[in-house]
Amino acid sequence: MMETSCKLSFHGASGNSCPHSLLWVQAPCSATHDGQASDAGSGGDESNNKLVDTVIYASSGVINLATSHKTTSNNCITSVAKTLITRTLDHSSAPQSSLMEANHTDDGNVVATAAAATKRVLARGEAVEDAAAPRSITALTWFVEANNTSFGVVSAFSDGTVTIWKKCNNEEEWVEHVLVGHDPDTNKHPKHLVHQENFDAGNLQESIADISAVSLATNTTLVATASSKGIIIHIASQSQQLEKEEVYSRQLSHHASASAHFVERKNNECYLFAGSASPRHNKVWVYTIPHFSTIADSSDSFWVKLPLVTVCDPICHGSLLGHQDWISCFAWLNLNKCSSDEDREEALLASSGHDAKIRLWKFSTRASQPLTMTSSEIVSGKEEDDEVIEDHVGDDDTTIEGEDEEDEANIDDLEEEGEARLMIYHGGSSSTAVSLEALLFGHEESVTSLTWRNRTTSNKPCLLSSSMDRTILLWMEDEDVWAPISRVGSAGGILGGSIGASLMGFVDARFSPESNRIVGHGYGGSIHLWTQEELDAAEKQEDDDDELLSARWVADPCITGHFRSVEDMAWDPQGEYLLTTSSDQTTRLWAEVMVGSTECRWVEVGRPQVHGYDMTSIACVGGSETASNDEGVPRHRFISGADEKVLRVFDAPISTLRLLQSLKDSRLSSNSNSNSPNEDSTSWRVERAFLPSLGLSNKATADQEQESSKFSGPTNDDEFAETLDTLERKHEDFTLPSERDLGVTTLWPESRKLFGHESELVCLDSYRALSGSGEPSLVASSCKARNDVASAAIRLWNAKDGKCVGILKGGHRSTVSTMSFSRDGRYLASSGKDRRICIWKKVDSLSNSVDGATGGYELAAAADSAHKRIVWSVHFCPSMPNILASGSRDGFVRVWKVCESDEGDQLTELVKFEPSTKGGKKSEPVTAVAFAEGLPNNDNQISILGIGTESGRIEVWAIPVSDGSALEEPTLLHAIAATDCHFGTVKKLAWRPSLKVEGNSSSSLGFTLASCSQDSGVRIFNISINIK
Repeated sequence: MMETSCKLSFHGASGNSCPHSLLWVQAPCSATHDGQASDAGSGGDESNNKLVDTVIYASSGVINLATSHKTTSNNCITSVAKTLITRTLDHSSAPQSSLMEANHTDDGNVVATAAAATKRVLARGEAVEDAAAPRSITALTWFVEANNTSFGVVSAFSDGTVTIWKKCNNEEEWVEHVLVGHDPDTNKHPKHLVHQENFDAGNLQESIADISAVSLATNTTLVATASSKGIIIHIASQSQQLEKEEVYSRQLSHHASASAHFVERKNNECYLFAGSASPRHNKVWVYTIPHFSTIADSSDSFWVKLPLVTVCDPICHGSLLGHQDWISCFAWLNLNKCSSDEDREEALLASSGHDAKIRLWKFSTRASQPLTMTSSEIVSGKEEDDEVIEDHVGDDDTTIEGEDEEDEANIDDLEEEGEARLMIYHGGSSSTAVSLEALLFGHEESVTSLTWRNRTTSNKPCLLSSSMDRTILLWMEDEDVWAPISRVGSAGGILGGSIGASLMGFVDARFSPESNRIVGHGYGGSIHLWTQEELDAAEKQEDDDDELLSARWVADPCITGHFRSVEDMAWDPQGEYLLTTSSDQTTRLWAEVMVGSTECRWVEVGRPQVHGYDMTSIACVGGSETASNDEGVPRHRFISGADEKVLRVFDAPISTLRLLQSLKDSRLSSNSNSNSPNEDSTSWRVERAFLPSLGLSNKATADQEQESSKFSGPTNDDEFAETLDTLERKHEDFTLPSERDLGVTTLWPESRKLFGHESELVCLDSYRALSGSGEPSLVASSCKARNDVASAAIRLWNAKDGKCVGILKGGHRSTVSTMSFSRDGRYLASSGKDRRICIWKKVDSLSNSVDGATGGYELAAAADSAHKRIVWSVHFCPSMPNILASGSRDGFVRVWKVCESDEGDQLTELVKFEPSTKGGKKSEPVTAVAFAEGLPNNDNQISILGIGTESGRIEVWAIPVSDGSALEEPTLLHAIAATDCHFGTVKKLAWRPSLKVEGNSSSSLGFTLASCSQDSGVRIFNISINIK
């Protein structure tokens, strides 16, 4: 009997390159890798009600919640502690594609039934995962309900879907509510959708550029979305007094909008600011939405009346002119009451966008005498042009009728200083005058985000702005002049390099809740972090009344990951690190970093390859730790393939080995004074590598000064460079590389190229010969077969000298998509589109054949039509080298045994089974299979098999591998929870070579399973199996 438990140890994925998809809030703590949650400045156990500083960002269709921890070397590591995967990405359900079935009610509203949505018809030959792939999160926003009883994240998708994730203090998990879009659980959670008259439900399917939300009452949320179809607001109610979840939708504007921002006021009213996205003369539209407690309200004039709150019709007060390009971001700050007038309250609204100018608008509110006109007259715009108020929802040009275009473009020069640009009347009890406070110049490209520092009674207002000019600026007012006081960012990178090597700009930035840290979201997905360094008393300037004026910001390790499909991965032979390769044209190195005294976090510590082609495959070929380049195949060598015809071989530089040794020493608590590698074993290696401008091959560094000045660009990361160049440093002092270093100074030199294939490479696998065996280590490679049987051949390469030692022909008629060597190198299995599994056997008599035409391998056995559909994955069992597993698109896993006899070898099927999770489908395609390391004292003849599916689910099975096995049939040990799995196709599974025995008994085993997926994610699971 086996008891199995699984815990998500790591999720590595970059953020989406979309503005408004990054948050830094105080959220309920999520259980981290060791079951606790802690922040960079806190420690110890955390209760579930504890609020923790949490970075929230979106990667493809996943919401990541990341927390910070201090390492033993005083680095601040921020990594994902929790992931939220929407159920709307379920491949077994239909994406929203058709309009809701509409029914008109007596009050003129339109009631839509969610269950009326139909499945989208796929194009001929279109796979389900291809249809779902473009769906990604485009915007996030945060809201808090009254008294901090519950918290929520609202996410918007590229297909118009809107979902709300909520977590109450007394609940363990986050709960998702689908506001807009197809909900697979519609039958379980019916919705009552109400649209205004003449509402076009097709507008709900447009990609959302920005989203904002505010809590009106318990379980009642007001949400606004901005898209090319205009501004749409929704009221979502999950009240227990209602039998169904109710969603009310209303369109405020039909003009294209790039931003929306809610601000809650104290007097039962909220502002809504909308930024237009017109070719020119853009405007900030200002709305107010009154709302009252249903119990206290006796008015009959309302838009929505719910058990707890009544929401009145939105009021458009006009617009603010001045911006000459798209308005993409807002930020609101409440100021202290005006000292000269206690009845007046002031606030600042910052707005900016593609014109690279930041405008500060002052909102001055004071009590006023009762107005002589009614509220209905204010709504109808008696004081202003009716076109401004009512015709905003029309389709005409955004320029106000009768207004001179030149005057509008030069509005800042025409208006007098301090003159009110707009008057807002709040039900007759108060009025607000809006004037232009300041115009900020400093950015050279479009401004992507704005945020204010959390205000206290002592500090000054401080504005944080990010831009595509690769800078983040901090602004503060000094003697009535707003100016930048600090700048963070990076100007480094490879000239002409890919996104993986160069920062293309920032799409978002946020202050931490304590405002002592900054997070920046780089284009390409990297999450940059900076911490305010504490200054000594002598360093502080006496005349500085705010510590930010003299603050220094120190870069922390980034949250990084692939931003496109991760195609392949490979473990180091000793399990020290993991290499992943992706269609984002990068190869990345992940290693464990010690956090606290017992916990480790996986962090990207190297980027060995930044290429110009999409990467497709990778294989580690090094074996011996001490072997030199002349004696054998040394460790820390890998071969990669891409959408090109060339294989490339890479060897680790000394700087990488030194960093890996530092990390290893910190995990082992070594007291060694030196962590530098042995000079005898690394004398042939180079210190580091560089990538020439517009080049594809990493070169060995000949002159480090030349590298720094010519190829790397300017750098401010001197501390890390010093760490790489120092031969002897204590492991407590090592510094983890920043994002800029990863793409420039952690490259591995390319030692050789392997030529021979006629088309793009598809897959690789390697056999590492045992030290002293006298056998060569081999690499097998395949490429795309374009209607050419000859191209379906497999090439064998000597991993030491890079020579092609054999070409295996006659086995396949189409592309070979998967290969696997047996642990002893006796067999090579291959399969692919032709559904045929071939077993190539090593024959000693052929090893010395003329020119090594077959590399010593011949076709020994084959199973024609082994599966009904394409075979995606094959893998040999490490402990029993004649046992093979295969997974196919037909939804079955088959386990085979290679039987040898004098009459000929045969491939015999042992067992056949399906994954347990099918997602409501008839069959769930199996895209990845992988056997774990052999169990110690395996008298029961059982092997552990990992299975990955097209929908992203991962399962662990116990497989009988002989007639004498204790199991009669395959047994499911553990199905990893959907919230911890991928939502895209699993491309590869790989078990860590090292097997950990937990406790004092060998009956408790710890496995580490890595997975990569089409959803751009890399996940690592800690799996414990207790054998009873």
